[in-house]
Amino acid sequence: MLKTGAESGRGQEGSRTEAPLSQPARPADPILHDLIYLAAAAKVSQDRVRHLLDAVLSVGSDLSLRNVMRRIVAAGCELVGARYGALAALGPSGEVVEFTHTGVDAETEAAIGALPSGEGVLGLVIDAQGPVRLEHVATHPAAVGFPEHHPAMGSFIGVPIRARGVTLGALYLADKAGDEGFDEEDDEVLGALAAAAGLAIENARMYQASHRREQWLRATNEVTSVLRTGPETAEGLRLVAARARAVPDAAIAAVCVPDGPENLTVRAGDGALAPVFHGLRIPIVDSITGDVFSTGRGRMIEQLGKAAFARSAHTFQRLPGPIADLGPAMFVPLRTGPHPMGVLIVAKYLGATPFDEDDLAMFENYAGHAAQAMEFAEAQQDRQRLALFEERDRIARDLHDLVIQRLFAVGIGIQGLCRGLDDEPVVDRLNTYVADVDQTIREIRRSIFSLQEPANGPYSLRGEILRTISDATVSLGYEPTVRLEGPLDSVVPPDAHGDLIATLRESLSNVVRHAHAGGVQVTVAVDRRATRLELLVQDDGLGLPADLPYRSGLANMVQRAHHWGGQCDFEIPARGGTRVCWTVPLPRHAAADPDDEET
Repeated sequence: MLKTGAESGRGQEGSRTEAPLSQPARPADPILHDLIYLAAAAKVSQDRVRHLLDAVLSVGSDLSLRNVMRRIVAAGCELVGARYGALAALGPSGEVVEFTHTGVDAETEAAIGALPSGEGVLGLVIDAQGPVRLEHVATHPAAVGFPEHHPAMGSFIGVPIRARGVTLGALYLADKAGDEGFDEEDDEVLGALAAAAGLAIENARMYQASHRREQWLRATNEVTSVLRTGPETAEGLRLVAARARAVPDAAIAAVCVPDGPENLTVRAGDGALAPVFHGLRIPIVDSITGDVFSTGRGRMIEQLGKAAFARSAHTFQRLPGPIADLGPAMFVPLRTGPHPMGVLIVAKYLGATPFDEDDLAMFENYAGHAAQAMEFAEAQQDRQRLALFEERDRIARDLHDLVIQRLFAVGIGIQGLCRGLDDEPVVDRLNTYVADVDQTIREIRRSIFSLQEPANGPYSLRGEILRTISDATVSLGYEPTVRLEGPLDSVVPPDAHGDLIATLRESLSNVVRHAHAGGVQVTVAVDRRATRLELLVQDDGLGLPADLPYRSGLANMVQRAHHWGGQCDFEIPARGGTRVCWTVPLPRHAAADPDDEET
């Protein structure tokens, strides 16, 4: 009877007697225990038992899935003397996600092209309950033929790889050395190897999943920490994309944000293809990205390039060519509440390992934390802007209530002195000083509303109003009286700024062309509850001509008000002149300050 070690002699003191395979000693490792029993039941040769145990130790000594698969294939070929070997690892849905082989050189592999999909004899092995042994693989009824450039193979043996009742893959071996066919002993040996291989693959996958979770957690913590410091929006989006691409080693990551009510636009990305994607517009309706944005549920697809170009053929949208090279992809929403902020996408190249449900769950968790951090950073920036506005308003009130009033008093005092003087040169000189004081007052008023304006950025709404009025001052020949009330910069939607400024500009233009007025008063106000925006432009001129055609400029002002659900009225006050009243409702704004601001 075969022994597991050296032949045992008589029981001498101090010597260790090896147990026979029929009654093996129970080793500490339960895997080795099971394999010894399997080998004993097969009554295989002692050399093959040693090789089998070496193979088991080899495949279980690594936690890298690819290395484990390579070791399993190499061990299988060595144990049964096969010229060719391959191992197909299956995903959760039974699809082939990893394929490792030996015996085929790189040139032949490249000529063959696509990897097997698990059909024919390969699929037969996956579904089998034990080893499948064939004398001639090509003549079996389940055979679908070899692809072009594939080397011819004769004898074949395959065994499914399972762990805890789940099929993880299959090991395939072909062309036994010496032109002999595979035998029952080979079945038993490969069955034992498959048992160890199943546990090794399962352990490698668990380690891989644990490592990915650790990477996602590290990326989440890093992104959260950086975003909470309040970087610029573009920089924050690029950081979110960069960390999202790095964890799964994807080809590209992209962040899509809303661009109007109908489209999403790629605003940030990371990877070699990021410049190709930047600025790409994606419709919300009838697109995977739009569906994720609307429903708030993440999705996975196997071939992003194929799906994108299939849709572009339907919509006639022209897509960049490199998108065709993209394969497995995940789409997750960036959201913290009922209103999404955008969609985060990662994609690998064609042929890469597909994503699974665990990947999607971790990616969604990452995106959720990133969205929360971005929302926090935005709220922090809002508080900083609010503090800046409050400080600016305090300075503006001080300038208005103290400096301007004192200068005005100085001007009145000088004018009073002029009335008691008979020296005309002195009076003229004093009047010049009064004019200088008036000009200084006007400049201070303009400065009030330009405090803290960005040098190279967009103006606030107050700044835009003041600049529009300043531009009209030359044509009017005098400076209009300006009154701005309420939190204009914080509650008026940016999209409404253009219509408000266009209406103000048209109103002042009409004063210049038709009113012949000596003064104009401009009031722009938000009511105390921040529910209504009102523009009043009133002059003391001739009033609107009766034959003034109601078209062009006037019609545009009315149309702009109607666009926002408001109205525009033209009135002639009792004391003469013209009053334009342009009023639109405002959306609810939780952060609106109810205190009015007057200047």
